[in-house]
Amino acid sequence: MSLTAIVIDDSSVSRAVLRRGLTQAGYRVVGEAADATEAMELYESHRPTLMTMDIVMPKTDGVTAASRLLTKHPEATVVMCSAMSAREKVIACHNAGVRHFLLKPFTVEKVAEVARSVAGARSGASWMPESSGCEASP
Repeated sequence: MSLTAIVIDDSSVSRAVLRRGLTQAGYRVVGEAADATEAMELYESHRPTLMTMDIVMPKTDGVTAASRLLTKHPEATVVMCSAMSAREKVIACHNAGVRHFLLKPFTVEKVAEVARSVAGARSGASWMPESSGCEASP
């Protein structure tokens, strides 16, 4: 199976770390954007194995964008990436159908670890919250 990914984040630094981590985990990054307005179009064009998305972005927040994407494409695998670890945000991500919550700041190695675990669990796991600094098991 070919692993592909799309990165949605308004920070070019975060996109670079995500891109390197995903590549290290064996993914080919097929698209990226600085805001969530392109998320649906990119998903429909590429049908990636994984999409990473930031919560706080211009125009549309990541939770709203992920919810819209997962309503239309429940087979999509979304990993939310954010410095916001407030319980209500993490629960909103879970309720939207997000597969994993990755807390910023993250390293290339942590991104690769999460990407590998998500790829390995695609068929069965539903929610894997970030363990460091995140209090949220809904």
